[in-house]
Amino acid sequence: MKKPIQKKWWFWLIVVIIVGGIFGNKDEEKTEKEAVAATEVSAPAETKSETVVAEKSATKSEEVKVAKENVKKQEDKNLEIPGTLGMTPEEFRKSFNKRADELNNSKLKIGKKLNIETGPAQDVFQYMTTDYIGIAGSVNKADGSLRDVMMIGQGNGTLSSGTDLVLTIGLVILATNPDLPSKAVGNVLDDLGILNEGVDWTTINESSELNGIRYRITGSDAIGIMFSASDAKEK
Repeated sequence: MKKPIQKKWWFWLIVVIIVGGIFGNKDEEKTEKEAVAATEVSAPAETKSETVVAEKSATKSEEVKVAKENVKKQEDKNLEIPGTLGMTPEEFRKSFNKRADELNNSKLKIGKKLNIETGPAQDVFQYMTTDYIGIAGSVNKADGSLRDVMMIGQGNGTLSSGTDLVLTIGLVILATNPDLPSKAVGNVLDDLGILNEGVDWTTINESSELNGIRYRITGSDAIGIMFSASDAKEK
């Protein structure tokens, strides 16, 4: 990268004008204990002590089985879903690409199936749409749903890179709100202060909620622009 995001307000004003023209304004098996009882009937010569041993063995085996089942149930219970966007990563990818096609902007599409990497608490993915724009997300282990998604980008000093950043923000909004008309994106951008004249992209820190999704944008002189979409119910 040649240079962090432009700080001059007029640069972003031009970007906003360009983007504004696109988005608009506003399962029965028997138990082993039963099997032992059946063996007693078919083999009456068996001694009482042998029967007792077999019954104890069956009882112990059943106890182990129940214990394992209880452990699994507890593990499943521990797999909580702190938040969800109500879609899988693949559904997000398809929705994102569909919206990009509608805007005749194929270069920003997520071109291939996302590679989900296993994590200790959440699974994750990341994908670079351009040399300076990346999309990352976390996935709930319990049901495979997308917990949240984030775009991180930093312009290279050109007008096209700034436009791509704002367009990608719009695509994330549309992908996570599939029924939202394209022109309604302008309202969200306005709520986030992105359309404000003289906005400082290195210090911006705003959030907005729409249809149960929380959108947040933050700026950093070192990292660039970070735009996220998460469950509004998640604290």
